[in-house]
Amino acid sequence: MNFYIVSLLDAMAEQNIAVFCNLNFVKSAVFFSDFQELSTRLKRVTDFYYGFLNKLDFLPYGSVKYDYYDHYDFIDLSGSENAVNRALNQINEKRVSYNEMIPVHLRYTDPKYMHLVVGIARAQDKRNAYLHVVDLCLPKNLIRNVPSNVMYVKDILDAYPYGGKQTVKEFVESYGYNYSHFQRDCKICFGDAFYRFRLKKNMINAIGDIIFTNLSLKEVAFKNNFLDYANMYKAFVRHKLSLTNIPRLAIY
Repeated sequence: MNFYIVSLLDAMAEQNIAVFCNLNFVKSAVFFSDFQELSTRLKRVTDFYYGFLNKLDFLPYGSVKYDYYDHYDFIDLSGSENAVNRALNQINEKRVSYNEMIPVHLRYTDPKYMHLVVGIARAQDKRNAYLHVVDLCLPKNLIRNVPSNVMYVKDILDAYPYGGKQTVKEFVESYGYNYSHFQRDCKICFGDAFYRFRLKKNMINAIGDIIFTNLSLKEVAFKNNFLDYANMYKAFVRHKLSLTNIPRLAIY
C-alpha cells in the first residue's frame, strides 16, 4: 500500500459518508430517533466495503476495522476511544443544528497505525450526542511513499479515453514516455498493472452507485465504463464478489 491508495480511499470515504447522511431513510430515522436502524445500515455498508477492499488487495496485511457506537457526553470523554474523542471534538468545533445527522470524516496517526475514520453523529443538546464511527486502522510500516517521478501515471490514467482507437502503449508514447518504464511505474504507484487498476477503480465507482443510487445495474454498468451488464458481472465474479450481496440503500 502507498499514500496514493490511502488518499483514494480517504476521498471515497468522505464522499460516501456525506451521501449516506442525505439518504431518505436517514432523514426518517433521525426524525424518529431510530439510531439502531442507522447503525445497522452504516455497519452493513462499511462491513461490505472492508471485505470488498480486501478482495481488491487494497488493504495491507494487518489492517483492522472497529465500530464504536453509543450515546456520548461531549464533556466527559474519559474512557472513550481516540477515534471517538477526535470525532466529538470535530463536531464541537462545528456549528451544528441539534437533531441534524452530521457526517464524520477524519484521519490521524498514532505510533502503529494510520486511522481513516468515518461515521455519523447527531447532537441532541450542548452536552449529549449519538455517535457511530468506523475506524479503519492501516499499519503505518506498510504504507509507502510514491516517488514524484512516477506520479505522471495518474494523469495517463485520467486522460486515456474509454473506447479510444489508440492502444495504451501508443497513448503513453504519444506523451513522450517509455512504455516499459510506464508499466514499471504503474506497479509502483497503483500496486498493479494499468488495466487491472483501472478496472478496480471502475468497480469502486460502480459499488458507490449501486449502494447510494437507484440506478439499475445495467445503468450502473454503462455509467462506469463497462461494456454492458454482463461485462460488469464478470469483473465482480473474477474477484469473488456477487452483485446481489451489495447493499442498495437508496432503494430499500
